Amino acid sequence: MKIKVTALLLVVLTSIGLAYFTWAQESNPKAGESVSAPQPVQPGSGTNAKPESTGTTVAGSPPVNPNEYKPSTDKDESAACKKNLKKINAAIEAYRKEHHDVPNWLSQLVPKYLADTNLLVCPVTTRTGQQSPFGVLDPKVYSSYLYEFTPTPVPEVVEGAFPGPKMTMRAWKRQQMKLMGPEVPLVRCLLHEPALNLSMGGRVYESPVYWELNFTNVAGLKAFSPH
Repeated sequence: MKIKVTALLLVVLTSIGLAYFTWAQESNPKAGESVSAPQPVQPGSGTNAKPESTGTTVAGSPPVNPNEYKPSTDKDESAACKKNLKKINAAIEAYRKEHHDVPNWLSQLVPKYLADTNLLVCPVTTRTGQQSPFGVLDPKVYSSYLYEFTPTPVPEVVEGAFPGPKMTMRAWKRQQMKLMGPEVPLVRCLLHEPALNLSMGGRVYESPVYWELNFTNVAGLKAFSPH
């Protein structure tokens, strides 16, 4: 009788263990599955809540940007964001004057060239908690904006639109400058429709998500791809 009871207990415990194992496996997001965007830290705190990543990233690349494309059409928010971009440009120009090049990250501007980190937070982010989607987010400071000259690989989602050899964002943007010169964006905000761009030349201009569409009178889209 004791043997039968013991055997029955083993069967029950084994079944429970297998059920728990299966549940645990299913609870973890699989590679490539999207997850909800993380809640932002208090704007202006100078730190960044790193986005969650579910897929495998290229070695040396930052986590996958999980933010969704839900742009605002509010003109007041766009106007306030443009003011931020102009002040960010002044900080970048001060950095360039001293270092003879643009920074690798916007966080390199803080605090010497940009003391107020609230300028890195778009009004849309303040209202919704969303950061710009599709590109590379700064790993050291909380920012709404995409900085285009990072020394990191071109994100997969961008490669899908502009296929070409593997290279860093910084190298690709320097390639594009040979075609478009100072019109190539340094900083972008995709939280608006139309999107906002701060160019290498310091101009703030509107565009579709693909800023290159503004300049198809100069060259076809293929010419803007990495090569």
